[in-house]
Amino acid sequence: PRARMTTPMQRRARILLLAAGALAATPPDVPYVDPHQLVRLDGAILFAAYSAASGSELWRLDEPTDEAPLVRAARQLSDIRPGPRGSYPSTLTRMGRYVYFAANDGASGIELWRTDGTRAGTVLVSDIHEGSGDSIPSGFTMVDDTLYFVASDAKHGFELWRCDGTPESVRLVADINPGRAGSNPRQLTAVGSRLYFAATEDAYGTELWTSDGTAQGTRRVADIIGGPADAEPAELTALADATVMFVAHTDSQGAELWRSDGTETGTRLLRDIRPGRESSRPRYLAAMGNVVVFQANDGRSGHELWKSDGTTKGTVQVADIRPGPDNSLPSFITTVRDHVFFTATDGAGGVELWRSDATQSGTHRVADLNPGPDSSSPGQLTPLGDQLLFAAGDAKHGWEVWRSDGTAQGTWLVSDVREGTDSSYPANFTESAGAVVFTADDATGTVRLWRLARPKPRLSARE
Repeated sequence: PRARMTTPMQRRARILLLAAGALAATPPDVPYVDPHQLVRLDGAILFAAYSAASGSELWRLDEPTDEAPLVRAARQLSDIRPGPRGSYPSTLTRMGRYVYFAANDGASGIELWRTDGTRAGTVLVSDIHEGSGDSIPSGFTMVDDTLYFVASDAKHGFELWRCDGTPESVRLVADINPGRAGSNPRQLTAVGSRLYFAATEDAYGTELWTSDGTAQGTRRVADIIGGPADAEPAELTALADATVMFVAHTDSQGAELWRSDGTETGTRLLRDIRPGRESSRPRYLAAMGNVVVFQANDGRSGHELWKSDGTTKGTVQVADIRPGPDNSLPSFITTVRDHVFFTATDGAGGVELWRSDATQSGTHRVADLNPGPDSSSPGQLTPLGDQLLFAAGDAKHGWEVWRSDGTAQGTWLVSDVREGTDSSYPANFTESAGAVVFTADDATGTVRLWRLARPKPRLSARE
């Protein structure tokens, strides 16, 4: 079984198909389809969903009180763009007592909105690109009490913006690359009390930047590659000591692991894991305190599990899970307390769930959920206290909801939402009071909202 992967265009096409077909079979007490972008706000969960009357709009689910797995009680929170076209709310992000998002009311274009969870409290924050033009805010990232995001007005192109919670506080942070092209900030990451990101200048290419929210405090950290060539910082990962690890590219060393404390002198290559111009291409960086666990290829062992404590000596391979040059491909690395979960294959079994405490002896396969060479293909790895909730597939149940505490005995199927071998493709696991709310396909293949009782010592299966 494989996870459903969708682009925004594919999702929009899917919504239109639902409107034409599956929606006709929707029970009257579940008047929406395709819920997504679940965000908890106080005693409710907000999400975007589609209905025939209003198109894609914002919905609200109060904490469910019944035990039925299929959620039926959600209600439409607002009709930002009246009529069936919908406002298509996206990038739902909580900051304090509000959820911020991008939406199109049909008059102001795609702009910055917020809601306090009520219809009256769902308002346009700022028409950044005045008139009907789109500012397309994205990349919402919180640093302390400030929301940073990327947007384009009619003058500057895509640049870094901020909002402190009021319409008056929405402003351009800095015009990094003057002109209509903009610097296109990306990889926005909170590191201590500062924001780090990648941005592009005509003269210096794409490099690592940092900001304290002021124009004067927004600066390029280092010109890693020199001149207009691009170092392309990626995989920015914050550590407990307020430093950042990331991947950057140079002509002489390829794409490798770097570290920065926000100063030019404190920005350096940690180790040329695959010596020479070939890249080790670190991926799936996950922080455990001041250690980062990641996937990399040293040219001898294939793509395997590595770690770094921020020093050259401490940047080492954790385990060669699939011995020799073949790849185990550790992926979707997710931190749960003092260890990580991830997916990998040892060559004898398929792609399964693994666990590591960043030592060789503490790295092991959790369970062979789809026994033999076939894969259970775990995905949607989501921490839940000291446990993990995830989706995986076997030959009997398809791709369904599983839970693990890191042991084989403590790993089991939680719910076969779409009974039988068909998959429900569960995703968007979101904690609610005494429960976990998530999205999954029903028996018709239509995406619905579901509920699971929150695990005590053990979750009971809903078959």
